[in-house]
Amino acid sequence: MPDIPSRRTAPRGAAPSRSAIDTGYVGLILSGAREAGLDIDRLLARAGIRPAELEQPGARLPQDQFARMIALLTRITRDELWLLGSRPIKPGTFRMMCRLLIHCATLRDAIRIGCQFYHLVVDDFVVRLAEGDHDASVYVTDTIEQPKRRRMVNGAILMFTYGLMCWLVGRRLPLITVHYVFPEEAFSSELEPVYRAPMLFDQPRTEIRFDAELLDLPIMPDEQRLRRFLASMPSALLVRYRDDASVAERVRGILRRNLKRTLSLEDVAGMLAMSPQTLRRRLLDDEQCGFQEIKDQVRRDVATHMLKKSRLPLEEVALSLGFSELSTFHRAFRRWTGLAPGEFRERHAAAPAGRSDSAN
Repeated sequence: MPDIPSRRTAPRGAAPSRSAIDTGYVGLILSGAREAGLDIDRLLARAGIRPAELEQPGARLPQDQFARMIALLTRITRDELWLLGSRPIKPGTFRMMCRLLIHCATLRDAIRIGCQFYHLVVDDFVVRLAEGDHDASVYVTDTIEQPKRRRMVNGAILMFTYGLMCWLVGRRLPLITVHYVFPEEAFSSELEPVYRAPMLFDQPRTEIRFDAELLDLPIMPDEQRLRRFLASMPSALLVRYRDDASVAERVRGILRRNLKRTLSLEDVAGMLAMSPQTLRRRLLDDEQCGFQEIKDQVRRDVATHMLKKSRLPLEEVALSLGFSELSTFHRAFRRWTGLAPGEFRERHAAAPAGRSDSAN
């Protein structure tokens, strides 16, 4: 998505809410469709938006309406970039890429493949990964001449990329700086809560910079999580990264980030600021399963992913999952899959992808 801030009109001095979108962005997003001769008023009406509302000073659009408008615009234009580029990006392109990326081993691999994927399907921009000794960047280069479209596309790709990176590893990624090729505007300060990093404008290129060590983070190989993510599009990438669809998913996130720790139901309940009894009931309501079952699912998914995608010794795999003894890991893995870890790896032998300083 573009550099999209979202908040309700708040009293002076009040903290902004992130549940509404600045309507100034609606005109930018619709500019390609407007130039193509589409009936914009009719499109807005179908999305439940009254055109007159967008013209009021300080107006903001509820996020759900904005998401409906984006989904409708994509269907009508048959373009995932809403006629802002020189040729359409066919609907389903993003979904196909996501299905490729969740099978990557690390964030580095996912970024490289994602860059290569879009290089094959678009002409107006290229996304690249650059690695230095200590930091890394994902940056955008483009051939767009019209200033408003360029701002829209650059902002959209950067927000899209950052949100997807966070989702792939199941956590918000801290950034060093955010750079834009376009100048600062009055609303630009609203972007800082999205990225939580210093923002620089009129820069040589649009990019996000971050610690290079983050590239080694593992991808979360969860097909159910992917289905929920895709079902929530485009809302999932309209505002700053979040993955709070359910208490069960929040529990999974905590367990993934603490694989080496032996967390109990009481530990996780405390992290979620609820009682163990409430957490147990919410898990049963969300997914009809208990805490230990979810814990086993997380360990199983990460274990099978590591065995497929890496050549780490079995001892290291066991330790990374919080098992103090290899024999305990063997018993648990056989219970999960019916196979010993070594046998599973032999059946799914795969060489890890090599490290690269850049990709396009």
